[in-house]
Amino acid sequence: MDVKRWVWWSGVVVGIALLAVGCESLLGVGGAGLAIAMSVIAGGIVTHWRQRDTISCRINGPRLRPLQVSAFGLMGLGVVCYQLHGGGAIATLSAQWPIVGASWVPLVLVAAGVGWLGFLSIGSDCRDEQLLAAMGERER
Repeated sequence: MDVKRWVWWSGVVVGIALLAVGCESLLGVGGAGLAIAMSVIAGGIVTHWRQRDTISCRINGPRLRPLQVSAFGLMGLGVVCYQLHGGGAIATLSAQWPIVGASWVPLVLVAAGVGWLGFLSIGSDCRDEQLLAAMGERER
C-alpha cells in the first residue's frame, strides 16, 4: 500500500482525536461526541467536493457514498444532542447560543438527516445502481 496515504490518514485520525479531546475539555461531557459527529458530516461533504461527482453513486455494489455518510453524521449529531439535552457540552454551548439548547433541535437534526438520505435516494441514481448490481446487471 501507499505509505504516504497511510501517513496522511493517520494524521487525519490523530487530528480528529485531538479535536475530540479538546472539545471534551472545553465544552464538558459530550463535547467529543459533538466533535466526532461534526467531523463525519464535514468529511463526507469535503470528500464529495474533492471527487467532484454529481449527485451520483456510481457503484458496482452496495456501499455508502460521501454524502450518505454526511447524512448519517447529521442524524448522529441529533442523537448526541438528544442524549446531552440540558447538560454537558449542550449546556455550555447554550450559554453562548441559546437555540442550541432548544428541545426541538435534536428532532430537526435527525429529520434533516433522514430527509437528506431521502433526497439522495430520489435525486440520484443510488437506488437504481444498487438494484441493478443486486440483479447482476452493470448497466441498463
